[in-house]
Amino acid sequence: MTFLPVVVALFVSPSVTALVYADARRRDLSQRYCTAAASAVGLASFGGFLAASVLGSGLLSAFYRLLDRPVIAVTPLDLLFSLLFFGLAITAVAVLGYGFASRYGPLAPS
Repeated sequence: MTFLPVVVALFVSPSVTALVYADARRRDLSQRYCTAAASAVGLASFGGFLAASVLGSGLLSAFYRLLDRPVIAVTPLDLLFSLLFFGLAITAVAVLGYGFASRYGPLAPS
C-alpha cells in the first residue's frame, strides 16, 4: 500500500470541494444543494485517491491488461504517477459530473 496518493488527496480533495462550493454559491444554488454537491465531489475525490492507494499495483496491472501490453517490470516512479493519475482522473470525473448535473440536471436553476 502506497501512502503518497492519500497525502496528495489531503491537498486536492479540500481544494476541489472549496471550488465546487464556491461555484455553486456563485450561481445562487440552494444552500442544501451547495453542501451536498461539494461533499459528494470531495468524497469522490478522496475515495479515488484512497482506492489508488489501497489497490496499488493491481490498478496498473489491470490497465496494462486492458491495453494488451505485457508487464515485465514497472519502475516505482511509473507506479506512483499512474496511481496519482487515477486519483486525479476520478476527481476530474466528479467535477465534470457536478458541472453537468448543476447545469443540465433536474436540480438546475430555471
